[in-house]
Amino acid sequence: MAIEIRACRPDELERLISLLDEEFIFGKGRAISLRQRFPTVFCHNNLHNIIICTDGEVIASALAIRQFDWREGNEIFKGAMIGAVYTHPARRGEGLASRLLEAAAIQLREEKVDFGVLWTGQPSFYARLGWVSADCSVLGEIEPNNAILEPPDGVALLPIATSAHQLEDIRQRCLNAITLRHSEDYRQLPPPAERVDLLRCEEQDKAAYALLGSDGETGFIYELIGDVTCFPALWREACRDHQRVFINDRIDSASCIWLTKHTRITWQRKNLAMWLPLSGRVDTARLEQWHIPYFDRI
Repeated sequence: MAIEIRACRPDELERLISLLDEEFIFGKGRAISLRQRFPTVFCHNNLHNIIICTDGEVIASALAIRQFDWREGNEIFKGAMIGAVYTHPARRGEGLASRLLEAAAIQLREEKVDFGVLWTGQPSFYARLGWVSADCSVLGEIEPNNAILEPPDGVALLPIATSAHQLEDIRQRCLNAITLRHSEDYRQLPPPAERVDLLRCEEQDKAAYALLGSDGETGFIYELIGDVTCFPALWREACRDHQRVFINDRIDSASCIWLTKHTRITWQRKNLAMWLPLSGRVDTARLEQWHIPYFDRI
């Protein structure tokens, strides 16, 4: 059979999701399908951004793309995240994933996308295809002393779907460079969390929020953004009921600085991001300053 690289067809989507779930979710002891975790990616409306390599009726390799808008100051850029890069174990070493990535780059250039981004522990593989490493992300970890944590005043647990506009107001006020989100983007559920809660704090004319994922007794703070006077209350609430808390952040953010000063958190650099400039508007120097939040990634 001849190898064919093309967009996923509607009748192939369920079969592909089953393969990807086994590779990235259930095979790693996790729960909840990629369809539920990334509903705007693994859906019929995004089939043109799900590229597969077939050999006859067999799906030998695949990847998914999520296009998004990125704002820095007054400029808007078109970005594309690439994730779920998969090759069937029996077909690895044949260069299928490389061919998919090359096809994805061609498609994105034709669609006037400014840059691509992905996260990997195998940078040398992607570097051969023109991707460059640049990552200002950090991962924090702490085991809270829950014995002294009492419910804080002024923190509300809100439904994300109906509160997205409030979060966007805070994000655009406090951050210079951000992914521009829509309400449906808040339906994402990054692994291994089994739910994501929105914590919002208001003190007089000050406001801040935290996006908190939970997997049993482990918590994941994806964002802590807003007025720093609200951070103590949000932090106490995020730590309640969790024996261990991880924080996804960037090295120089207001939240990283506050947590370093006021908690016993330990940080480690996460050099996983790789970028592909696709237009003349983006260069390596610019990419080195950018940070895509973990919550937005695929």
